[in-house]
Formats: sequence, C-alpha cells, structure tokens
Amino acid sequence: MFELTKDEYDSLRCKNFTLKSGRGQHSKYLPFAFTREGIAMLSGHLRSEIAVQANINIMRAFFQMQEALLIVSNTQLQLEQIRAEIKQLRTDMNDTLADQNDINEMTRAQLEAISDALMELQNQGKNPLALPEIGYTAIQKRREEEEKK
Repeated sequence: MFELTKDEYDSLRCKNFTLKSGRGQHSKYLPFAFTREGIAMLSGHLRSEIAVQANINIMRAFFQMQEALLIVSNTQLQLEQIRAEIKQLRTDMNDTLADQNDINEMTRAQLEAISDALMELQNQGKNPLALPEIGYTAIQKRREEEEKK
C-alpha cells in the first residue's frame, strides 16, 4: 500500500463534476492505493464471500492492465523499429539518388568532351575517319594529280 502523489491524485479526480464550493472541493489527505501484491496479501485475511469475489475481480483488473501495458509497449517497440527502417530507407534512397546524379554528371561531362572533340575536328576540315582510296580509280586519280604538278 502506498500514498498517491498530488499529481497522481489530480489526474484521478473528475474534472467536470468536482464540487466548486463547500465540502469535497479539496482533499485534506492524499489517498492510498494498493499494489497487486498488497491485494494478494489482503485476500488471505478476507472472510466474506463478497470480499473474496471483489478481491478476485480486482486481481483480474490488475492482470488486464498489465497485459494492456505489454501490448502498448510492444506496439511502441514495433513503431520505433518501423521508424528506424523508414529512416534507413530514406538514407539509402538519398544515397542512391546522389550516386545517380553523380553518374549523370560524369556522363554529361564525357558527352560534352566528345562533342567538343568532334567540333574541333569539324573546324579543322579534316575527316580523321576517312580512309585512303584504293583500287583502279584511285590509281588513276593519283596519276592525274602527279601529271598536273
């Protein structure tokens, strides 16, 4: 058995139906509460059937509250795990997008370099990919050029 604190007592009081004047407005003493173990010890001293049934109902209420708290704490743990997974997924997604952007920048830079090289070659007027002419007509053209010189 333990005494409630002022904050605990205030949270238990009904806010809408508390008396405003006269008796009952303020409590002179803070109330006491039983723990689950205290209720179990009390059951050893009870004699009447009604008291035993009330004690059994109180113990069931304690167990139901404990189960509810376990469910809430389990739910909170799962929620924290989901939040951590979402945070990790966001980090991974941002890293992937940054890598993709880097690849795009590198590819863009390479394409610009190729384009610049092609522009220089066009400006020079030479076609580096042109192959020398071969065959009978090529020999005739070379002979004609030699004769002109």
